[in-house]
Amino acid sequence: MSTKSAATILIVLSCFTVVNAVAAQDKATTIGLIGDSTVATTYGWGPAFAERFNDSVTVLNYAKNGATLDSLSGKLDRLIEQKPDYVLIQFGHNDMKRYDAEAYGTKLTDYIQRVTRGGSQAIVLSSVTRRTFNEDGKIVPRIVNGNRTLPEFAQVAKAVAHENKVPFIDLNAISIEHHNKIGPAASAAYNFNETDRTHFSKKGAAATADLILSELTTVVPEFSNYLK
Repeated sequence: MSTKSAATILIVLSCFTVVNAVAAQDKATTIGLIGDSTVATTYGWGPAFAERFNDSVTVLNYAKNGATLDSLSGKLDRLIEQKPDYVLIQFGHNDMKRYDAEAYGTKLTDYIQRVTRGGSQAIVLSSVTRRTFNEDGKIVPRIVNGNRTLPEFAQVAKAVAHENKVPFIDLNAISIEHHNKIGPAASAAYNFNETDRTHFSKKGAAATADLILSELTTVVPEFSNYLK
């Protein structure tokens, strides 16, 4: 093969690669979000997450303040009807007030299986941490109804995701590590107001979205194609 012919083939292959990359970016992609107020449009991370994507992506945020897996079951059906490519599921904050981790796991399994049957890729996230610190400046979990904590529910979410062979992001562990690193003073800037250590300011929502996307592009690499 002549040098000229080899160069021509390399140019053609390069063009083909570029065309494929552009096509991946231009393909319409829909991402569904479902969860509680820490995800919702009011003061959750959902809006900041949506802002990170290019124009080929539509983000449908079906999260709701005060929601549990039980209370949003009907909304999940309506989300599935939209045929999203992906559905990110994050529950726990309100669920732990109403039932134990075993019941939570059963209900989460049902969500994953319904999303999968509907033709979408389910992605499970454990709950983002509440930002309560001890005297040593480290996050401490809130205990509800005797012994229920978000880290306990996070372990169940991880197990359920693995059992159902769907991607999992341990947002609880990631966010605890993040806030332990930056400390209480910097963490306070994430609060929706002075006393609200669960919901987010714009800065807190943006930082949490970044934590999620950093992990998401690792566990589901094609998400890198959808970002601005």
